[in-house]
Amino acid sequence: MKLSNHPSLKRQLFRLALACSCLGIVTQIGAYIDLAPTLSKVIGDAQKVALVEVAGFNQTTHVLTLKEVRVLKGAANQTPVLHNVGSSDGNIVPPAIVQWAEPGNRGVLFSTRATSLLCFGNGWYQAKSSGGEWKLGVDRADLPLAYYGSISRLTDAIATMLAGGTATLTMVRHGNDGESASFDLALNRMNLPSVIRVQRIRATMSMPGMVMAVSTNPVYVIGAGLIGEEEIPTLLQRLSSPDAVARAEAAEDLQQLGRKAGTAEASLVKLLADPAERVRISAASALLRITGENDEAVNVITRGLASADASVRRAAADAVGRAGQGAAPVVGRLAAVLQDQNIQTRRSAVRAAATLGPIATSAAGALVPLLKEPGLMIEAADALGRIGPAARPVPAPLAKMLDADQPTAVRMAAVRAMSQIGGPEARPAVDYIIKTLPDMEEIDAYNMEIYLALLGPMAADAIPVSQSTKLANPVLPTATLWAIKSDSLPWQFTGNRGRGGFPGFGGGPPGMGGPPGMGGPPGMGFDINSTMYVAYFRELGERLRPVAVMLLKQLQEGKGNDTPAWGYKLLACAPSESIAQLSALLASDNLATREGATVAIGYMGNAAFPAQAKLQAALDKAPTEREKRLVEWALREISAD
Repeated sequence: MKLSNHPSLKRQLFRLALACSCLGIVTQIGAYIDLAPTLSKVIGDAQKVALVEVAGFNQTTHVLTLKEVRVLKGAANQTPVLHNVGSSDGNIVPPAIVQWAEPGNRGVLFSTRATSLLCFGNGWYQAKSSGGEWKLGVDRADLPLAYYGSISRLTDAIATMLAGGTATLTMVRHGNDGESASFDLALNRMNLPSVIRVQRIRATMSMPGMVMAVSTNPVYVIGAGLIGEEEIPTLLQRLSSPDAVARAEAAEDLQQLGRKAGTAEASLVKLLADPAERVRISAASALLRITGENDEAVNVITRGLASADASVRRAAADAVGRAGQGAAPVVGRLAAVLQDQNIQTRRSAVRAAATLGPIATSAAGALVPLLKEPGLMIEAADALGRIGPAARPVPAPLAKMLDADQPTAVRMAAVRAMSQIGGPEARPAVDYIIKTLPDMEEIDAYNMEIYLALLGPMAADAIPVSQSTKLANPVLPTATLWAIKSDSLPWQFTGNRGRGGFPGFGGGPPGMGGPPGMGGPPGMGFDINSTMYVAYFRELGERLRPVAVMLLKQLQEGKGNDTPAWGYKLLACAPSESIAQLSALLASDNLATREGATVAIGYMGNAAFPAQAKLQAALDKAPTEREKRLVEWALREISAD
C-alpha cells in the first residue's frame, strides 16, 4: 500500500477554511435536518416554557390533557392544556406519543399563541391552534437534534440556560465524526434510545440558533453518548445507593457505555440478587450489554418476561432491547411476549425487537400478525424493517399497507420497512415512490431518497424521478444515485455533482478529524458531502462489499491516492477482507505502508475491532513516537462502542 504525500499543515488549514467558508452557502440551501434549530433557539422563540405532566389521554378522541408542574419561562396557568394528537390523515396517533401518553409522564412544552412544541424526552411533536383547539401539526423530525434525553435533564438545563449559565445537553448526532442523523430520522429510530446516536454538548442561550453551527464545533461538543467514561466512578457509587430507583438508573447509565463499563461487572452481578425487581432487571440487561453473556442475567430477564405483573413484563421486554447481542438467548421468549394480552406489553416487545434488529430475527414471524393490528401495525413494520434482509421475503401484509385507503403514516411505515428488508417482494415500494415522490413535501421527499438508496439497483427505474426532486440538500440526490448504481467509488463517481472529498490521507474533511499529525483539526466545520456518504456506507453495509473490495484493491496497488479520509470508512463494508489484508501490512518494513494500513484500520472504526491484537503488536514494535501515536489513535477508534 502506498500513501499519498501528506499536505502541510498550512495547506490543510487552507482547505479547512475554504470548506468552512462554503458553510454559509450550505446553511442557505440545507434541507430540513440541516436547518434544525438549537435548544436556545427553541427557548428564545417560545413565549412560555413549562414542565407539564400527562393528566389523561382519551384513546377514542385522541385528546391529551396536560397540566403544568413548573413554569420555566412566562406566566403560570392553572387551566389544563388540551392537545388533539390524532393526525388529520386517518386520525392516527404517532406511536411514540402513544407510548409516552400515560398519566404521570412528563414533558416540556414550548408555546406561543399559535404554535406549541412538546418534548417528551425521546421525541417531540408540534401542535397548532385552530379555531380555539390545539391539533397535531406537521412532523418535526428535526427536533431531536435540538434535544434528546431525559426530561429531568432538559428541565434543569433550561433553568440553567435562562439564568445565564452553561448546561450539558444530549442531542442526536449530526455531522460529528461524519455521522448523519438523516437515516436515524428517516427510519424512525427516535424511539430506540439504544440505537440512535447521541452526543453531549455545552449549551447557553447565546449559542448559535442552528444545529449545524454547533454539532461539530469543539467549543460546544463534549463527547459521544448520553454519558462519558469519566462518569463511571460516580455511577459505581450509585449502584450502592439506598434508593432502588437510583440503583436501577445507574445500571442503565452504565449500560450506555457498553464494554467500556467492564469495571462495573462485579457490582452489577451483586445486583442480580437485589430485592427490587426493576434493579435486578436493569442490572441483568446492563451485564448482557457490557459482557455479552451471563447465565444468571439471562435467567433474571426470562423470569421477568414470564411475570404475572404486566408492568414487570414490560420492563423486562425493554431490558431485552437494551441488552444488544447478549439478548440473543431470550429472543424466543420475547417472541411469545409479542402475543401478550396487554397491548402496552406487546408494544414494549415490539420496540425491543426493533431495537435488537437482526438479533431478533427469530421473532420476525411473531411480528407479522401485528401488521394487521391498527394500534401496532406501524411499530411492527418498523421492527421488521430493523430486522432487515433476515426478514425476507417481505411479508404480504406490508404490501397491503400501501393501499390508497390507508393513512399516510401507515403507507410510509410500509415503504420504510420494505426498503430495509429488500428483495424482489419490495418492488411495490419502488412503484409507490415513483408515483408519489413528485408531489411530496420536502421532509417526505428527503426520506424517499434514503429509501431508494436502501432499495439499491432494483430502484433503477426510479432514478429519473429521484433526480428531478427540488430538495434543498444538494448532496442527497447524487448520493442516492450512487447508492442505486453502487458500481464505483463515490469520489470517482461521474454523477457526483456535489463538492468532492479532500484527496489523500492528510485531507480529512472538516468534522471528521484525523489521526494525530495527519488529519485536519477535528470538529472545525460541517461537511455535508462527506457526512452523507459516510452515512450511506454505514447503513448500506454489506451491500457495498464489492465497492469496498474495489477500494481495498486500489490501495494495495498504490492507486488510492485520491481517497479522502472519510473514504476509508467504506472498508468497513467488507470487514473480513479489509482486516485480513490491512493487518498483514502492519508488519511491513515500509513505514508508509504501515502508516497507511494503520490509518485505514482506524477509519474503519468498530468494524475493525478484530484487528486489535495486531495493532497492539504494532504499537509494541513502533520505532518512533509519531508511529506510536498513530497506532494509539487507531486503537481508540476501533474500540469505540
